[in-house]
Amino acid sequence: MDAAAAHALMSDEGRELLASLPPYDEKNAVALTSRLRDQGHSPELVAAALTQSRLRAKAVTKFGANAERMFFTPDALEQATRSAVAALHAERLRSSGASRVVDGGCGIGADAVGFARAGLDVIAVEADPTTAELARHNLAPYPASRVETGLLEDLAPELRREAPDAAWWFDPARRIPGVADIHGRTKRTFSLAALSPDWELVQQLAADAPAAGAKLSPGLAHGDIPPDCEAELVSYAGDLVEATLWWGQAVRDEGTTATIVRPTDKRADGSTNADNIGSDDAIELRHVTSTDAADASGALARRADLGAFFYEADKALTRSGLVGALLNAVDGREFTAGYGYVTADALTDIGLLGRAYRVLDAVPLHVKTLRSYLRTHDVGRLTIKKRDVDLDADALRRQLKLKGSRAMTVVLVNLDGERAALVVEPA
Repeated sequence: MDAAAAHALMSDEGRELLASLPPYDEKNAVALTSRLRDQGHSPELVAAALTQSRLRAKAVTKFGANAERMFFTPDALEQATRSAVAALHAERLRSSGASRVVDGGCGIGADAVGFARAGLDVIAVEADPTTAELARHNLAPYPASRVETGLLEDLAPELRREAPDAAWWFDPARRIPGVADIHGRTKRTFSLAALSPDWELVQQLAADAPAAGAKLSPGLAHGDIPPDCEAELVSYAGDLVEATLWWGQAVRDEGTTATIVRPTDKRADGSTNADNIGSDDAIELRHVTSTDAADASGALARRADLGAFFYEADKALTRSGLVGALLNAVDGREFTAGYGYVTADALTDIGLLGRAYRVLDAVPLHVKTLRSYLRTHDVGRLTIKKRDVDLDADALRRQLKLKGSRAMTVVLVNLDGERAALVVEPA
């Protein structure tokens, strides 16, 4: 979004137009565009309003009903922290004793809103003037918060003097301005050296603050984790969403931890999660530390001791290296160390640690053998799970030439040095 579009949307005409739009529906967009232009609205304002309507509809999965009043850009929405996870960031900093937070790179203000909702005073910094204006709008309901426009490198000295006791938060931009991917979106970077604000400055400010946190890519290499901080791998609804680094009084557990977050099926007031999607009180979570994974068996699964049940560890466990927590919970054995595919003899309630399946069969992973097995069982729809087997699942599905009417799930694993397909069903 350029400055002119942002200004037009925030004008009285733009706000009234946005408020008048029906729920976004792609198939009606062309007709709606023509109607709005016929009403006298400029083509630029109509395009900006419909883009914003589309983004707000998409943002509901992250922000719930609050998305209806917020402003977004495509890149900022993709990187923005969902409200449920932002609330966890806020709780961590508030528990550290902080009453004020400097958000050193706020984007559209997703985390800043989470901090403000938790009762923290917020000083947010954003380098891009247009994005900063959107953040001001999104933070407008919270009078104890403000947005400063400028580079953190320039503003940090004065902010440190103004708020010496504040906690600091960083969500460095992981996009390369002016460089687009094949879908036209700003290209993502995984290099710490390419982050903005500068990664060295982030570490310096974080180490000097009473408490600090930084949201980074979940692909953060273990070797890039700074000393004396906690690295928390976070998953939401089964997807790995971030690696959060914590410093100072915000550290709760040394080393690497995992936090598993899932939407709940029902809230305390009886409404379903579908009614409250994106709301920060419709979750359950499990925090896992090295203590939970201590003394886990390193024995690998063998065909001779293949258990009756298969467990798939949550991705936060595998990425954090804490699969041992699942192994301990089920008294299990991994197929390949560190990948989170586990076999066990008994069915155990593992809560949020992963998913449990009943093993129905084990078939050698040869195309002809597996094809014959699936045809015998009239399988036409096949779900393929794999982590530790280097094989193209889509290519395998094409080779199997499925024609049946039943659905089946197979898990590709390494077993006794050979590849096998476990036939499983949810337990």
